[in-house]
Amino acid sequence: MDQKNLPNDIDTEKALLAALLVRNGEIIPTVAAIISENDFYRPEHKIIFRVILQLYAQKIPPNIFSVFEELRKTDDAGKIDFAYLRSIAELSYTTAYAVGNTDTIQKKSNFRRLIQAAENLSDSARKETMSPDEIIAEHQIALDAIQRSTIPVQRISFAHFFAEKFKTNVAETKAYANRSTGFYNIDEHQFFLPGLYVIGATPAAGKTTFCWQMLEQLATKGETCIYCSYEMSQLELFAKSLARELFKRNDDTALTAAQIRKGGISTALERLVVDFADSQRKLSVMELQDETVDDLLRLLKPFCTDKSKAPVVCIDYLQIIPTSRESTKIGIDETVRKLKKFQRDTNTTFIVISAFNRMNYAQSVSFESFKESGNIEYTADVVWALQLDIMNQIKSGDSISESRRKIEEAKRRQPRLIQLKCLKNRQGTNYDCLFNYHSAHDLFEPCAEWGEIGTANSAIQR
Repeated sequence: MDQKNLPNDIDTEKALLAALLVRNGEIIPTVAAIISENDFYRPEHKIIFRVILQLYAQKIPPNIFSVFEELRKTDDAGKIDFAYLRSIAELSYTTAYAVGNTDTIQKKSNFRRLIQAAENLSDSARKETMSPDEIIAEHQIALDAIQRSTIPVQRISFAHFFAEKFKTNVAETKAYANRSTGFYNIDEHQFFLPGLYVIGATPAAGKTTFCWQMLEQLATKGETCIYCSYEMSQLELFAKSLARELFKRNDDTALTAAQIRKGGISTALERLVVDFADSQRKLSVMELQDETVDDLLRLLKPFCTDKSKAPVVCIDYLQIIPTSRESTKIGIDETVRKLKKFQRDTNTTFIVISAFNRMNYAQSVSFESFKESGNIEYTADVVWALQLDIMNQIKSGDSISESRRKIEEAKRRQPRLIQLKCLKNRQGTNYDCLFNYHSAHDLFEPCAEWGEIGTANSAIQR
């Protein structure tokens, strides 16, 4: 790469360094939070910036004398003379333009990095030693790093927040104060405010059915809901809605979702299809396959422009979102962080389905169950886990065969007894909720205690 013709602004670099040398370096923390020494174009400026930060860390006021003295202690002695330092210090004695100069330096640095990334990508393509997909994945990491550095860090002071932001932020939250999941036992415990909700489940606990039903209930109450499916088709999901509603209306003649997909028909189903076709529910399905989290967020962005009416988005499921990271855990961590940032910026509500650690399939749910799912316990606002009730009755001394027997027996039960455990709740305390899960008809029926089985419809509408 030809260094002479790369984007740069030497005068701005010198002006910024000058600003760092006055007022005991008061602007240094702000500048250091945005750029590093590698963002400077001129090698001498990289060295001076590094030394200034070292002095500041040692609580030594940076000036041309302390910088020159520190340089004499390093391998960089002789590369920069005192006259050059003096020429920098004489340029400016104000910090007023420091942040603007910092942004300019970062922009020039990012232009240089983009040029380097483009040349590296071109070299890889010319060699033809990797497939196009492999080349894109390899260089996407570099592009992501450049993109992250272009996002300014927002610093809001205590006084400014209460003077300018407080009322607006409360008004945005207040718009969601009456939102309801449609599950009365959850709503008794949980304000369903915008946030990042992660839900995991043991096999046969019905996590997809649970989330789809919740979105349908939210949509019925006027929410805009989007189900992002990396696994199930639109037909599979909407067949669940038909099966559930048929069962609620008449459990004696209801068809299952599988029967409906295979062409099963009845007069009740034909009437229901007409009813659903006239529905005003804002519930849609986005079928996905190879889309990364960045692709997904680009698709969602047009629906998230109004922070007071942001949608509820369910992602099914976390572990199969494509990532360029070699480590699955690192890829999942990155995905969750990007979802959280998008959520915070737009007020979107994310419900993210997560698989469980296989080693915990025969144990009661806990954070250990999520250990292969990255650091969601730190990033998520709410963490839910669904499990068969029998998991509470399996003892540590039970043999594997005995545990499996109990679990298989619990799976055959209709309805299955399901417990939702809230393992983390930034909005309040943790809690447990109970459900009768009619798995054959895709219905979760909330209840105060198991065995409280009236009509499915009355339990839902309670």
